[in-house]
Amino acid sequence: MTKRFEKRDGHRPQSLADAVEERLDATPERLARAREAGQDAVRDSERLRRILDPFDTMRANRVLAPHDHKLNDVRWLIGEALRRTHHRAHLDGLRAVPTDHVRSGFGPRPGLPQAEAALHARDKMRKAEEKVGPHAWPIVTRIIIEGAGVRECRGFIPELATPWRADAVVTDRLRVALDSLGPLLGVTPGRE
Repeated sequence: MTKRFEKRDGHRPQSLADAVEERLDATPERLARAREAGQDAVRDSERLRRILDPFDTMRANRVLAPHDHKLNDVRWLIGEALRRTHHRAHLDGLRAVPTDHVRSGFGPRPGLPQAEAALHARDKMRKAEEKVGPHAWPIVTRIIIEGAGVRECRGFIPELATPWRADAVVTDRLRVALDSLGPLLGVTPGRE
């Protein structure tokens, strides 16, 4: 029975509550992946560990729509739908196959899985990239899909030297892109 409540490093927790907390905590592997991705792992007032994603922090701080909390939540939902679509497309494993060089049409597509959901999600990601445009798509993918912050996207705005102006342009491009992606991802009504 004492073996069951031991921590991974071998010492016993002080109480049953500590044992439960240790069991429900993030694994060391998950914490290492979060550190590599630049995410912070913090504990809140209930002593739960939260791995903070910059896009989720933007929602919490109402950066997506400072004066309208409903629009802020809608823009976050659009970004979350884009994340889910990217996950369904299984694009993480295909870094060697550029999505713009994959032929479209009937029959099996080389380099792609045969799952219809993945094929549909890839088509939707391609449409999203076309809809957003070349100036905003790198910002959208870097912030929403890869989990970077606004500061890491300053390099996409080389014409502005002042950091606060570059941050404002990056944030504005992200907002406009999210608004244009809403109908495509099925979050807001409108035409695709």
